[in-house]
Amino acid sequence: MAHKAFTLSTAFVNTAGETQSCESICVQSIQYCLHMGGSHAEPSHMQLLQDCAQICEATATFLMRGSPQQNQVTAACASICELCAQSCDKFTGDAQMKACADECRRCAAACKQVAQMRPGGAAGAGHQSVP
Repeated sequence: MAHKAFTLSTAFVNTAGETQSCESICVQSIQYCLHMGGSHAEPSHMQLLQDCAQICEATATFLMRGSPQQNQVTAACASICELCAQSCDKFTGDAQMKACADECRRCAAACKQVAQMRPGGAAGAGHQSVP
């Protein structure tokens, strides 16, 4: 019996890359904020950075394995990334926080697009079996 190869759509692979980039900058920003102290290390801001990093890590995994639950996870990721971007925006003139906010917004946009796709089907296909 021949097995079918499993492939992911380009949108899924690209979004997984965005989530990995977002996770990375959030982790870097956590360390930066701890070093800066003061309002940078405010518990609510730190928690959003941590939440964003963790949901991005999980989302990348869901996407790369073609999980049927990817729509829910990418929607949650988009929402948390937007909240994180808004929190980072509060630090005007801070290049690290601007870079984090920008990456969070790119990730949110990619996740929103993928969250609206139908897993498996032709139009809006997320993943396909290749004979």
